[in-house]
Amino acid sequence: MIEQRNGDGFPALLGAALRDVVVDDEAERRAVAAFRMARDSGTHATGHATSPRREDDWRPGSA
Repeated sequence: MIEQRNGDGFPALLGAALRDVVVDDEAERRAVAAFRMARDSGTHATGHATSPRREDDWRPGSA
């Protein structure tokens, strides 16, 4: 059974879990830098990506 920290139920447990998160500032900085480098390189620009495989495209087909 889950022990409640202050008796307020799920909202208290959720809040406690979110507050207990430790952010690795250096890892976050590296991730943001990698994202920006990929974005700025144009590799993922619209029109450069391949089309999804037919079996991966879940959009409704034309009638």
